[in-house]
Amino acid sequence: MKKIGTIIAFVVFWAVIAAVMFFVGRSASQQAEVQTLTGLDVTVIDSASRHMVDGATVRRWLSAAQIKVEGVRAADAPLTEIEQTILAHGHVRTAEAYLSPEGRVKVEVTQHAPTMRMILDGGYDFYLTERGEVFRSPELSAAYVPVITGRFDVPFSAKHEGATDTQLQLKLSKLDSLIDVVEEARNELMIERRAIQRQRSKLRSRTVKKGLFESKDEFEHRSALLKQTKKDSGALYTYRMRERQKSIDRKQIEIEGLIEKQKKLRKNYEDFINLTNFVKLIEGDDFWQAQIVEIVVFQSQDGALFLRLVPRAGNHTIIFGRIEKVERKLDRLMRFYREGLDREGWNTFRTIDIRFDDRVVCTRR
Repeated sequence: MKKIGTIIAFVVFWAVIAAVMFFVGRSASQQAEVQTLTGLDVTVIDSASRHMVDGATVRRWLSAAQIKVEGVRAADAPLTEIEQTILAHGHVRTAEAYLSPEGRVKVEVTQHAPTMRMILDGGYDFYLTERGEVFRSPELSAAYVPVITGRFDVPFSAKHEGATDTQLQLKLSKLDSLIDVVEEARNELMIERRAIQRQRSKLRSRTVKKGLFESKDEFEHRSALLKQTKKDSGALYTYRMRERQKSIDRKQIEIEGLIEKQKKLRKNYEDFINLTNFVKLIEGDDFWQAQIVEIVVFQSQDGALFLRLVPRAGNHTIIFGRIEKVERKLDRLMRFYREGLDREGWNTFRTIDIRFDDRVVCTRR
């Protein structure tokens, strides 16, 4: 009996909860039908640490999009439209719009935290965040972060926004599918070639035996026919095998080309990550953060990534080369600054080359 009572109490408890939720929801729905919105409140949650977006800016975006709030029924509140309009602008990471019990639209916004900006050939102009996400550079707005310029095969399109490896994985997946299709076609050609080869071998193994009552002339005639058949059909089989092999070779070259594309994509992404890590290293040092104002990137014909650094002090550029032995190169440059430029003058040289392990090579103006 005690167990049955417990079950009944449990059922009654949840029935009451469901009823309360139903009436609350119905009441809220009825209130939304008659309640009129009185205004909009915007809160930029991380405004104390980042200053790219403020409440006034968000209001201008909504006004330009002709989104009205005051006087609108709560049931018709354009919450989704508000969020989408705000998210369409750069620097905004999240936007959430909801109604308050007092009949006001509350909007909460968070900002991206850009660590660098890339302005590259091919229409690329975007910021990279500390979370490894990219977003396109907004108009009439700029963040004071290191600038990367030049030419580089970035592993995503110029219009991409979001995680840096999203398009990479999509491209790799598409290439995998293409490789599977080409490999299947190559395998079918190999099967066909082996079948033709078996037919040729079977033809070559055929012989003519003289019948018990067969005349010599008849036997020689049949032998001659078989010999001619072997010659003609054998040549046809050989031609077909050769053509299949050519197709197999072309498919293999196509597969190798697709695999090479995958390798290049992975290498470009690796270079991209190395570049972002290099910028983080620069930004983590007070001196280099103040001294390096621009990083120019370019790729050699074999795809290797090279850097040139543009300093704030001194009328020269720094040939950094590949992103390797980074700390040793920066230490070598620092020693040259202290021991060389202080003596020779900061505007004496046109370029300072720190690619070599045992020396710094300079060109004078």
